[in-house]
Amino acid sequence: MSDANPAQGAGESEGPNLAARLTDMSPERLAEEVISVWEEVLKVEGELATARQRARALEMELEAREGDGSARARVAELEEAMRVADSRIVQMELLLENERVRRTDVEQGRGKGRFAELQEENSRLLSSEEEHMILILDMEAQLERLVDELEDLKSPSSR
Repeated sequence: MSDANPAQGAGESEGPNLAARLTDMSPERLAEEVISVWEEVLKVEGELATARQRARALEMELEAREGDGSARARVAELEEAMRVADSRIVQMELLLENERVRRTDVEQGRGKGRFAELQEENSRLLSSEEEHMILILDMEAQLERLVDELEDLKSPSSR
């Protein structure tokens, strides 16, 4: 992606800088950026589905080995993080639909006010995306910890 990538996070492109960059972008380039972010979301969605399957498999294995609720609590945390990620996907779908509407408005000579609204929404979504990425990273760390615990349970020296 280019330097004008709105998906780079709120830390790198805040406030007026983002608005100026988005204003300077052609509708075609902005659409390309939205499509690019959309493709990234689809990739993350696939990775989340895989992680969800792995987490469920780990939960079943842990439940078979230990009768306590600690594995269930961790899986519940992971499932909550997955629900948060799913809501992010819905937000990205709305962003894509908003961009389509904006492009239609711009092509018809309307939408300058709508463009400003979409820029504000984009800024909000970028902040939200950064929060969700932190959640995903935390989820991955928890999965690694679960795998380590499973490996410790498998080794005879840990008993």
